[in-house]
Amino acid sequence: MNTLLKIIAYIIIIPLFTTWLLFCVLLALLGSILPKKDISINLNEVEEEETICKVLNRKGLMSDEDYSFEINEVAIMYDETTFKGYLFILNPIIFIFNQTNFMDNFIAFLAHKWMEIHHFEKTHKQEAKTFFSLIANTSVSIAKGTGNFLYHF
Repeated sequence: MNTLLKIIAYIIIIPLFTTWLLFCVLLALLGSILPKKDISINLNEVEEEETICKVLNRKGLMSDEDYSFEINEVAIMYDETTFKGYLFILNPIIFIFNQTNFMDNFIAFLAHKWMEIHHFEKTHKQEAKTFFSLIANTSVSIAKGTGNFLYHF
């Protein structure tokens, strides 16, 4: 029964989130043609905001060490517009993730792939060339464009 409920939940969530992502891509495209805002990220704000990694850590799906790495070393790789775009895009997922547990394993898998990319880049001082790094780079571009749009409006 639990598996059937998960399947139904995914059937409902995936089209809704896909539509939301398409809307955010449109915002990102608009944001990409606006003047760029380069604002340094405020790490205190990153720690205060509800993020996927914070929820993973709270649920015991991410170690304190990995969470600290994400907050202190990965966050400084991005600017404030990217972070604002990230929060805007992922707020619906973070809300559902906080309220339910049917996506826990999937979200944890993606977050750990995200961390693997950043660990590789930090260790080897070069960009990772994997399928997940392509997804990560695309996601960051969409978040940056969306954040830039949000700062203008």
